[in-house]
Amino acid sequence: MRFKNKHVAITGGTGEIGLHVAQEFAREGASVTLLDLTLPEALEPQVRAMGARFQRMDVTDPQSVTGALSEIPEVDIAVANAGMHRGARALDLTYENWKLMLDVNVTGVFLFSQAVARQMVERGQGGVILVTGSWVQDVPHVDNTGYCTSKAGAAMLARCLALEFGEHGIRVNIVAPGIVNAGMARRQLLIDPVFAKTATKGIPLGRLQSAQNVADAALFLCSNEADSITGTTLLVDGGLQLFQR
Repeated sequence: MRFKNKHVAITGGTGEIGLHVAQEFAREGASVTLLDLTLPEALEPQVRAMGARFQRMDVTDPQSVTGALSEIPEVDIAVANAGMHRGARALDLTYENWKLMLDVNVTGVFLFSQAVARQMVERGQGGVILVTGSWVQDVPHVDNTGYCTSKAGAAMLARCLALEFGEHGIRVNIVAPGIVNAGMARRQLLIDPVFAKTATKGIPLGRLQSAQNVADAALFLCSNEADSITGTTLLVDGGLQLFQR
């Protein structure tokens, strides 16, 4: 019950990883709000079972962000998890998809973190902000120019926020998954047989990561055990960033 009496708000909360993180927070005593564009009907029983609430939010719209936060309890732990991936080489990447990834993966993190931090500063009790990054935030990757760039931007944003927010007792960290057998990566595994065949070849531990692996790391960074950790990336990639080939 590490998070008893804590309220956790998670953007991209109805995605597979967001839901898994939410479930683990709820299991450890937190009240949870899922923030997303929609709550699919098929997920409603799962959300009810964990005792979570849903609130619509578009992370790219400042008014939607502030409006949604005004409708929910004060946030102790904010997880900026909403993300968008559109794979393409630079010569083929459309402006629309480039802008979409920057809008969601960078601007969305900024707007949500800024709005939550303003509430935390006003309350004067500190808080935690966690950004979902990616192993490619530091590694150039073919077919992922836009995604790599956006995740690198989000990682630097989180470090800047950690530097500025520290004086208010607000910690900001990044959990950076590798290739997770869930969410966007699993969809890619299903539609791209070449990617599916080679996905584990660069991972020293020889296996894909699970949503549970990501959730475990996320909860650690948000817990009191990590109360001296801020501005840090915790890689959950099986060693993928070590570039074993």
